[in-house]
Amino acid sequence: MRREKQLKIVVVDDEERAVEGLVELLRLDGFAVTGYSQPALVLEHLRRESIDILLTDLKMPEIDGIELLQRVRSLEAGISVVMITGQGTVTDAVAAMKAGADDYLIKPINIDELEITIARIAEKRELLAQNQILREFSRSQIEHSDFIGRSLVMEKIFQALRDVAPTMATVLIEGETGTGKELVARALHRLGSRSDKPLITINCAALHEGLLESELFGHVKGSFTGAVRNKQGKFALADGGTIFLDEIGDMALSVQAKLLRVLVSGEFQQVGGERTHYVDVRVLAATNKDLRAAVASGKFREDLYYRLNVIQFTMPPLRERPGDVALLVKYFCDKIARREQRQVASPDRAAMRLLEEALWPGNVRELENVIERAVIYAKERPISIADLPEYLQKGKDSGRAQALKPESEVPFAGQTLKEMEKRMIQSALKRCPSKAQAARELGISVRKIEYRIKEWQS
Repeated sequence: MRREKQLKIVVVDDEERAVEGLVELLRLDGFAVTGYSQPALVLEHLRRESIDILLTDLKMPEIDGIELLQRVRSLEAGISVVMITGQGTVTDAVAAMKAGADDYLIKPINIDELEITIARIAEKRELLAQNQILREFSRSQIEHSDFIGRSLVMEKIFQALRDVAPTMATVLIEGETGTGKELVARALHRLGSRSDKPLITINCAALHEGLLESELFGHVKGSFTGAVRNKQGKFALADGGTIFLDEIGDMALSVQAKLLRVLVSGEFQQVGGERTHYVDVRVLAATNKDLRAAVASGKFREDLYYRLNVIQFTMPPLRERPGDVALLVKYFCDKIARREQRQVASPDRAAMRLLEEALWPGNVRELENVIERAVIYAKERPISIADLPEYLQKGKDSGRAQALKPESEVPFAGQTLKEMEKRMIQSALKRCPSKAQAARELGISVRKIEYRIKEWQS
């Protein structure tokens, strides 16, 4: 028999002689083998150390083979299980396979058949391990840019990134502020075939209509006041690479029409220019708005929406993946400690419980800010509850609660949407010590607040 790497095997059978015979045989074949005549001892073994393969009798008085399989898999999902059944009990063998056994053997065990079964399982495990290495390599490339998660929803996003990144498909990334939309864009670019070309980012909410058009497509000298020289736009700079249009839901309709032309034909004209330019650019876009609702209300072009929404990523808010909080906390603690050149200050048990129970309306971005503050305050001791912001310590925040009230509870009757928005932003700015805190409470970006302030002052 070809010797694989030393697999850890456990044999269990209520007949002690059967256990001794299999253990001796498998040790001669070069495996690390332990034998038990009581199934309960297998579970104790697993709590001490991991195993690769379990050979278990099907019929045992304390715990039968199928129940043992289920309990073993609950402790360690990756264990391969071979069921051993008596002569003429094929029905039982089929039931074992349905329950999740990798294979079965019939007593008396044929030595050649046993060795072939073990070799086949070993080969399968080796292939799975290689695939896991490839997955982890891809994950490490993704996580290199603060993109962390082990929850099922994040696993699906990581898999989608691996599938979509090598293509030229246009991608629309939706999600609340702070959920990592820009990280998705950067991962798509870095994992794609254009990673050696530029990734150009522009925030569509930070610029008014005329300036945004100039930033995207460029302008010629003299086309408007202040245009003292020719200027290349972001699309020209991104030629051969990727352009990321952040907060695209705030783009003016007139600019949307010109963006649609680029998506359809790769053509555009500079502001004030007559010459047609051509670019080869992959377009990624992101928004924290409901673009379907914007289409229905006439604020976003339907044809542009469908051009952008070839592939859609919807980023989950942090409150929907609480199992990732501890992982993110560790990552940010390590990252900030490296940056500040100090030892890592990890949260104590009480602080971690509070972090895991928080709702995080500002999502991952808010969590990172909280951890940065906590690491600085804690110096190099464990982070305690006292190092966390006051609103987390109290378990609630009156300012955030006010910002998140249902519309029926907010006294804005008779006001336009713009007036309501202005009042809410001004109120948050008075209440909060910084624009960043106000933005987190309102669920918008700091750049959006700054843009609105400039708009009111003009």
